[in-house]
Amino acid sequence: YPPGSTFKMVTAIAGLQEGVITPTDEILDTGRYTYYKDYQPQCWYYRQYGRTHGKENVSEAIRDSCNIFFYNVGINTGIKALTKKAQEYGLGEATGVELSESIGVNAGPAYSEKMGALWTDGNALSAAIGQSDNQFSPLQLANYVATLVSGGEHYEAHLLKNVKSYDNSRVVGVYGKGPLNDLNISDSTMAAVTKGMHDLTYDSLRSAFSRCVVEAGAKTGSAQVGTDIANGTFVAYAPYDDPEIAIAIVVEKGGSGSLLANAAVDII
Repeated sequence: YPPGSTFKMVTAIAGLQEGVITPTDEILDTGRYTYYKDYQPQCWYYRQYGRTHGKENVSEAIRDSCNIFFYNVGINTGIKALTKKAQEYGLGEATGVELSESIGVNAGPAYSEKMGALWTDGNALSAAIGQSDNQFSPLQLANYVATLVSGGEHYEAHLLKNVKSYDNSRVVGVYGKGPLNDLNISDSTMAAVTKGMHDLTYDSLRSAFSRCVVEAGAKTGSAQVGTDIANGTFVAYAPYDDPEIAIAIVVEKGGSGSLLANAAVDII
């Protein structure tokens, strides 16, 4: 499934680690992105309400899901860095789970060429907000969030915990693989990104998360899929200060990702 705005943490991390932005840099939401003359996408807030988010730093942009912020970061970071960062977090890559799985797609020139399509720089704008050709499984989304909030330790996804003897009397095997890679996320990058996810639960998602048993972090997405109603996507993790679980939910034609917050709270 297209991840929609749940992908924006990838764009944020790539921008921060490439030095395109710092945690305190602010970008003005102009409502309409006018970098190109012939392609000027809008922020969802401007399209829906005719207003803008004003100046926002990366944490605020994650909280508000400001498209203009991520268009700016995406175009200045470049699709190559975005794709590399997504792959490091396991997006569009095999998770290692002990089942057959769909690998998904990372948007970019390579995939466009494979499909006989032309990639232009403007495609990076939609890719930066989780659209274009980006397609990932819910399991990949959950593992990406788990990797992020662990500080960058990226493990295989797996179902097997241990193997016991036929009479359950002894453990004969334990799953104990180490991480596939360690992304070594800096404290400042980690704090900026997770703050935005945490603040979201106190902002537009407060009605759902006010009944959550622990503090959490989350990100919504509304993925355009060529139908009248968008897919709803949602990722979350909890507890906020000592993460133990990561969640990804996708509902086909679910509309806004915010509508999935209650389901995530029930799971937590």
